[in-house]
Amino acid sequence: MIKNQKILIALLIPLFSFNGWSQEIFDQSSKKTLRQFISENRNPEIDSRQIQVSTESSVNSDLLHFWEDLKSDVFDSICKNAELKLNQDAKISDIAGIEGKFKRFLKQFPNKKIALIDEVAVKLDASLGKEILQIPDFGALNVAIGATLEGKSVVVRPLESDKYCKELDELIDLREVKTILPINAKRISQMKEGEIWKMPVTTRFSFSTGAGAPVASFINVFIGAGVTKERKPSITLFRMKEDVLRLRIRIDRLLVKSVSGGVSSTFEIPAGDIGLFEAENILTKEINKQIAREINKYLAAKITYGHSRNSGRKILLEFLINPKDQRQLDALVEFLKGDLGFIKRFIELGLKFNEFTEVADMQQGLNGMNQVIDQAENALGVDASFAGANHYHGHSDNLNIAVPVIHNHENSWTTSYNRYQTMDTKDGVIHVSQAGRVSNGSSINIPFVGTMIKYNSDKNVYVINKESAEKGVSDPVLLFQHNVGFVRQGEGTARDIIHRINNVLKYAGVNGEGTTDELILPVDNIFPASPLPEGFDPIEDTAPSKTYKASIVSFRLMFSAEGVKQIVLAPAENILKAYLNVMRESESELLRKVAHLFKVNSKNVVEYDYKQ
Repeated sequence: MIKNQKILIALLIPLFSFNGWSQEIFDQSSKKTLRQFISENRNPEIDSRQIQVSTESSVNSDLLHFWEDLKSDVFDSICKNAELKLNQDAKISDIAGIEGKFKRFLKQFPNKKIALIDEVAVKLDASLGKEILQIPDFGALNVAIGATLEGKSVVVRPLESDKYCKELDELIDLREVKTILPINAKRISQMKEGEIWKMPVTTRFSFSTGAGAPVASFINVFIGAGVTKERKPSITLFRMKEDVLRLRIRIDRLLVKSVSGGVSSTFEIPAGDIGLFEAENILTKEINKQIAREINKYLAAKITYGHSRNSGRKILLEFLINPKDQRQLDALVEFLKGDLGFIKRFIELGLKFNEFTEVADMQQGLNGMNQVIDQAENALGVDASFAGANHYHGHSDNLNIAVPVIHNHENSWTTSYNRYQTMDTKDGVIHVSQAGRVSNGSSINIPFVGTMIKYNSDKNVYVINKESAEKGVSDPVLLFQHNVGFVRQGEGTARDIIHRINNVLKYAGVNGEGTTDELILPVDNIFPASPLPEGFDPIEDTAPSKTYKASIVSFRLMFSAEGVKQIVLAPAENILKAYLNVMRESESELLRKVAHLFKVNSKNVVEYDYKQ
């Protein structure tokens, strides 16, 4: 068992940061083979043959989110999963707009320090539901129209310890529940270094229709469709230092169209049948309801399929404000209006942002962003330290299967396009087309305990172009990324992940001729095999194997613009040669018999003489 019972490995080939890599990669003009490019751009501080297991590594936010998703709902430390919730009747404070629903929990920062997080809901909604048609032998067709304004006051306060259990006294101390509202100069001045205030707000308008009917005992079939429009503005205040307060403003507009259908079980245990509490009061009814909900979540069997399309636009503005400067502090408070009035200011900024479209060229994009930036800068009296915009659209398909207690599996396939632009003209515009597949499986799902075994896989391919005013749109580079993670799996699973990575690396740059060991990763250094006992009989005895509590592996392989061009323009003979070279390892006997039947015709198309 490795130290801390977890492994965090980032295999970056080559290793780069998003802000620093683009100029070097896009400006490469030399004609190099893929093998030359990989060899020259490998991080000089990392030799794949010398990789050792480590519990510490610098990783990006995507990998951190992947790790958090992997560890969610998993049977783990009681202290880590501890949280406090109060319902809508709880009295937090007399602040206008605070609903009263409150949650407090602990979370670990990337630097392993524990933070105390207070979430208080802000919500106002209205909805209308109506049965408009009764379908014979099927059921009712329902239509729902809803409008929602909801937000969350999130205050993150860093604590001293890196152990969850040491901070339980802070968790249960409700003498100071902190919210972002009301915003005033005194409260902002009292923020501690490292403290974060966040207020995301969602205005949502939705229309949905659906129908469902039982087809047998405990079995229900349903179909549905919907359209949702959202505006998701948010503000974040971060006390970086005593004299530096970072303000981030985000505006996100989203349109989602979706259809779904599936089959699910309708069997459930009524809350009154649990029998834990017989007293009929509000508290015991609520406890019974929550217990029944937890149990029924794990008893439901279902298979569902859904398809959705989305499009939207985002803008991010960042300002560095000196809270010791009274003029800057007063301007900040005035800009945020001290209460929920800042939502109107977001809408004003969003109207300007509407004039900026994804088909705009670089200069049109800058003009559109500058209108939003100028309005915010004039109100705050401080120049923006950063501004960026993102236009996006895409679609996704998902297939989910749940077998009660035994196994849940979620599959999704996505494609998307993103256009990124910042106010810094030298960065230009980045165009990113993406295709991905996610497969998440969990086994032995026990009510009140959580998931015992998990295996998550996330594969993505990114095609990236850079656009500048001088050079136009560049040739693309390509990035392949594969994140794999598991909980409570044996060493065979762990070692197989590295073997599969090596099955890619051994063909890098060989041009269809054999394999190379230049980039092969040392499996035994990363996931050591358990030693065999003396006198071990491979036929009669079972080989010893350790179980890893949790692990993730991230593999990235990037192709330069020249490498992508070589792939796209490769003649059919080279493609066939490379394909047969890969097949030779696993299907050598078959290829020996049929390889001579493949040929390339006059149209540069591969043909197979199946008659022979």
